[in-house]
This record gives sequence, structure tokens and C-alpha cells, in this order.
Amino acid sequence: MANYTVQVTAPAGVYPFNSVRISLTSDAHPQQTQDLVLAPNVAGSHVFDIADGTWRLKVSGAGFVPVDEQNIVVNGDATNAKNLDVVWYTLHTDRNRDGNLDDAGILNQVTPPAITYGVGGIGAIIPVNCNRDGNNTAVGYADNQDQRVNGNNDLVTGTSRLEIRRNALGPNAGAPVVPGGWGLELRVIGAGGENPARQHLRIFNGILNNSTEIIGPETTDIAAITTGNVGASKLFALEAVRFAGTGFTSGQVRIVLHVIQPEVTGAGNPSYLYADRVVAARWVGNHHLQTVARMYVANANNAQFRVDLGAAAGADNPVIPVTVGDPAAATPTGVPYLNGNTWANYRGGTVAARDDRWMRDTIVSGHCSWPGNGTGVENKDVFMKAHRWRPLQNWVYETLLSANVGISYPAAGSADAITSANSGGNIAVTPPVQKTANGIVTPYRYGRIYYGHNRYHRVDASSRDFMAAQNMQTPIILDTDWLLVGHVDEMMTFVPDNNPASAFKKWKLLVASPAEAYRLMTAAQGAHGAANVLNRAAWDGVHNRFDYTSLQINGTNVGATINAFLGNGPAPLTNPRDHSNYTYKQLRDWNIGGVETVIARNVTLLKNAFDLVDTDIIKVPVIFFPEGYNPGDFTFADKVSGWTIGRDNGFNVYPGKQGGFQCGALTGDMPNMFVGNRRLMIPKPFGPWIEDPTDHVNHGYDLFERDLSQKIAAIGGGPTCDFIDDWTNYHVQLGEIHCGTNELRTPYDGQTAFGNVRYANWWTAVDA
Repeated sequence: MANYTVQVTAPAGVYPFNSVRISLTSDAHPQQTQDLVLAPNVAGSHVFDIADGTWRLKVSGAGFVPVDEQNIVVNGDATNAKNLDVVWYTLHTDRNRDGNLDDAGILNQVTPPAITYGVGGIGAIIPVNCNRDGNNTAVGYADNQDQRVNGNNDLVTGTSRLEIRRNALGPNAGAPVVPGGWGLELRVIGAGGENPARQHLRIFNGILNNSTEIIGPETTDIAAITTGNVGASKLFALEAVRFAGTGFTSGQVRIVLHVIQPEVTGAGNPSYLYADRVVAARWVGNHHLQTVARMYVANANNAQFRVDLGAAAGADNPVIPVTVGDPAAATPTGVPYLNGNTWANYRGGTVAARDDRWMRDTIVSGHCSWPGNGTGVENKDVFMKAHRWRPLQNWVYETLLSANVGISYPAAGSADAITSANSGGNIAVTPPVQKTANGIVTPYRYGRIYYGHNRYHRVDASSRDFMAAQNMQTPIILDTDWLLVGHVDEMMTFVPDNNPASAFKKWKLLVASPAEAYRLMTAAQGAHGAANVLNRAAWDGVHNRFDYTSLQINGTNVGATINAFLGNGPAPLTNPRDHSNYTYKQLRDWNIGGVETVIARNVTLLKNAFDLVDTDIIKVPVIFFPEGYNPGDFTFADKVSGWTIGRDNGFNVYPGKQGGFQCGALTGDMPNMFVGNRRLMIPKPFGPWIEDPTDHVNHGYDLFERDLSQKIAAIGGGPTCDFIDDWTNYHVQLGEIHCGTNELRTPYDGQTAFGNVRYANWWTAVDA
């Protein structure tokens, strides 16, 4: 028997491996093995008591280049010394979000253990590549809806990076020899309970134009990669297929690199791994303190309206360029969605090209940013496609979707119902606000989303999941059941107020108020009771008088006087419950006691959601009328007046309740405005026209217009009011200027607003 000493020395340096197995085998004798734990640059040894003869020596361990020495002749005591090589592969992402790839994480663990935010936040942020940089995709498809990198710009601005690196230490570190049997495997793993990870993330086989998908929706969640293909290192492009939302609540995916050394763990079995946790970039809805960079309006037989709107936009500061969408000329375009592992057109098919003026209802303005690839932060304009099925979506997918603008449709492919509440006019964002409760202040630096969602008007689940999952602008749910169309922009909007010192109070809330409208008319009645309401006033310079033309709703003249509105005579429109007539007194009492109360309840919901006080609110005169009826039985709590018997044919029931009405705006709904940079583009209310012989320019004024203008002017350095006639084009078709427009806005400058560089980007600004 011989004392055969095997001495192995691990290389100097830092590496995460320290264990090897030594085995001696012989055809004539039993195998002998020994496990050793090594320290860098320190020899470790084991003495084997073996018989003389011919033996085979193997040394193997995770990360160590194996030794396989055959035909060793043992004839007495001997020592066999080996200097080992370490060759290992690591995974690299931009975990610290500085635009550069970081060092490897921790061996056999997921790094980081959790995605975090704030100044020290960890975890790579992956762009949701939902714009269209190249024309090599089908019309209507974004860059993240095909299997390749779509051009050099897409590569730089639409994808992030993943790298596999080969590391080597030891005698052959300069030219490491990688055993031919070694293999690499990339895998994506999602969070429990979510859809398969490959549906959320795509990995391409390189960083060149037309690099193709190796992991993603249309391939697999596991990709074998040869060590020869990686060489010393290899970069892969990454893109997120979608934002967080239904089936992807976390927004997170684990990317795992398995290294397979068959001599250690057998063929196909991982010997060690590196894994990085990554997260999809967040979508941020835009608010009114952001600068308008572009306005959109539809061509809908509304030439004069577009001229007037364009003049106001051109007079703004900065000037707002206007893009006109033409849905009647757009090509009917399918809406792609991920159907399992393939992209399909949404089951709604296509919508025929025709007039569609509701630009707001089709898309919701927002943006997305991520740390970029070493060239600075990348920002993209991204519209959320609302779950509405309208002709304008043809223009959205054919034309608006472009290198500069992305589209995300969270409800595409879902079974969610398509309803009026699923419109962009029903989804809005407050400016930055905060909530103080029990001495604790919670800031919402990106504002809060608010939308109407109740019994009759319900936002689809997929869109609600999407907005909530961004975890940026905690939604506030309001009640719009009292409105026939049911959109929040019919009752309120925010306008800039740069005077307060607090960055969380740089706004005023404009709220529709029937009580204010009747208060103004009552105050003016003594001097101007005969003033015309809901009439177009045209000055006749020859006869020095006004000619009045009554406005119409559904073919009925609705023009009257202040005296009529404040009297008890018959109103021109009929009750939607039974088409009977009603009086101006019924209309007035219902507006003041019913509509005003329901709006006030929504204001209370806002007061509960953030620090809103009455001095933050500007009441805007608007009169509503019953336009729809909710059948069913009302309760005592639903009555406007408990002293009045019955429902008064609907006028004694709060709007939005069973047995009550749903409302439309009778006068122009001024809160439904476009908030520009320094100008408010407001629908003309056609309130009482007060003739004024001392005014040699206009010869009079609209009482409601003047009231709002004075209130806005009282802000101090506030925006300019431009009143635009949209009656025929929008008002009588159940909308106003805000409904008919949309916009791009530059990302909010949080660094300037809050005086700290951490608020320049959302991932450092937020803490969760």
C-alpha cells in the first residue's frame, strides 16, 4: 500500500468558490474520494492509502476547471500537486440604476432580495418598449410586440442591458480553457400567482438591430447558451413587454443564469446560479402642472372650433403645437394583445373609419422613464389606451403610435366590459398633493389618479389594476353615477396657482356649482332680469342692438331669460322618465338641493383623500338638466327633501340614485376645459348675456364667463381665460373641450418643485 498525497492549490484572488472533490479510481481497486475546502493561494492536501497500480485522478468543483489525469502509475509513496484554475460566469444588470451594469450579485441567491426605491433603491428598471421606432413591424404594433430589436434607436432608447461575463483566475487565466461540456442557461421566473414570466419580459440574443428574441412571449422562458457564444462576455438587450397590472401585479421578474458543469452535478443540472430581480418601469399619468408640449384634436366637421382652439394654443406660453387626427381617413387597424404566447388582434375586430371627435375618451396622457444605458435618463410619452371601442383608435395605432409616442392598452384581450366609464375623460390626475392625518404627512409628489366608479358607471378591472399597480398615484374613487356620460371632467378640474409656497398647493380646484349659477342670476335679476340665457348674442352695429338666437338641445330651443330661470314657468325640455313637462322651479330646486349636494359629496371624498380646504376651491357656475332616468325604487335617504311627498317625478331624488335622474350640462360645462400652460381654453357657457352700453368693444358680457374670469384673475398671476364656442360640435353631443382634446406634457420637474435632486426621477422620489 502507498501513501499517495494529492495536493491542490486554489488561485489567489477573490471568487465565490472553495470546495472541490478529489477522486481516485482504478479498474482493479475501489474508488476513493475526498472533499476539500480550500482557501485562495493556499495548498490543501489529502493522503490516500491506495494500492500500487494504475489510477485516474479527478478534481472537480463548482467554478473550478476540472482536472482529469489518467494512467497514473503508483509504486510507493508519492505526491501529486495541482494548481487549479477557476472559471465562472456571472450575470449583470443595472441594479443601482446609474445607467451602467453592476458587479455580480451573490452566488446562488436572487439579488436584490427585494426591489426597493428611494435614494438607495436597488433593482434594475426595464423599459416598457411600447413605442414604434422602426417600420419593420406591422402597423399598429409597438416595438415590444414583435420578436426583434427594431432599429438602432430602439436599441438605445427602448431596451436595457443584461450581460453574462466569464471570469478567470489561476495559471491559465489569460487564456482560460472552458471544458466543452459546460453549458449556460438563462431562465425567467415570475412571482407566484402571476402569469408566466415570459409574457412580461423579452431577452434578445444580442445588442444589434434585428437581434431576435431568445426568451419571451413567442419563444420560451428558458434558453440554452453556449460558452463559446458568450466568450469573455456577451451583452443581451432587454425590454419589458408590459407595465404592471392584471396578472403582473408585482411588475417584477427574476432572471436566472444557471451554469452547468456535468462533472459536478451531472448532465443538465445547474451547478450554481446567479439571479437578478428586475422591475418594469412605471407609467405615470400626467397632471395640469406639467407643461403642455403638444395638443391633439380630431377633424370632425369642426373647422371653426379648430381655428379658435388653435388660436388659443398659439397664443399660449410656451406655444402649444396642435396635431389634428383624422379618424375618418384612418385605416381600420386591429388592436394587438398577448393571447397566450402569440400576439393576436383583440376580439372586437376593427372599427370602421368614421367621425369620432372624442380624443380624450380614447387615450389617457402619461409618460414613462427609466435610467437609460449610460447616456442619461430616457423619457417616453406613453398614452394609456382606454377600454373604449371607437374609430379614433385607428388613428391612434396607425399614426399616433410612433418613435416619439408609445401606447399601452391594459384591458386589451380581457373580458372586461366596454363602458362609458372606461373613457379618458373619466380618468384624471391631481397635481402634487399631500394628506395630513394624526400628525403624519403622506406626500403624493406625482399627484393622485381619480376616476368615477360606482353602480352605473364602472371602470374596467384591467385598467383599474393597471393604475393601482404602478404604485405611484394612489387612485381616488369618485361617484359619477349622477351624470349620464359619467366622467369626472364634467364636474371638476385643477388649474395652476403658483403663489403658495408649498409645492403641494400649487393649484386650485374648479368645481361645477349649480348653486353658484343661480346665486349669480339671483343677484343680477333686479337689474338684468330680462337678460338672455342660452342664446347667441350678435351685435347689430347698424341698429345698435343685439340680435339673439336661441341655442338648441335635441332640436328644442332652450334659450330663456334670467326671470324665466328664476320663475315657475314651464321649462322647454321634458322629463326623461315619462317625457312630461317640468317647471323652472323644479329644475332650480333639483339643481340647488340635489345636484349641488351630490357634487359636494364628491368634494368630501377628495377632502378625505388629501389636504383640500374650501379656500382651495373655485365654484364654477353650471346648470344641469335631467338627461337620463334610473328606474327603480328610491329610499328616504335618496330624497332631496324629506318634507316633500314622493319623488316629484324624479326631481325629489338625488341624481344618480334609483328613481332619479342622470344629468347633462344645460349651460356650457366650463370645468370641462383644456388646461394649457398659461391659458385655459374654456367652453363658452352661454350664461346670462348682460348688455352694457359703456362697453364699446363687446357691448356686453356673459355673466358666467365674467364670474369665472374674475375668480381666476384673483389667483394672482393666474392663467388667462379663453372662452371658445363648442356648443354645436361638442356640447350638444354630450361633451366639451376637454373631451375633444388631448395632449403630451413634459415630465414634472420634481427636483425644482421640491428642492431636492432625489425628486428628479420617480425611482428615487418614491419610497415604495
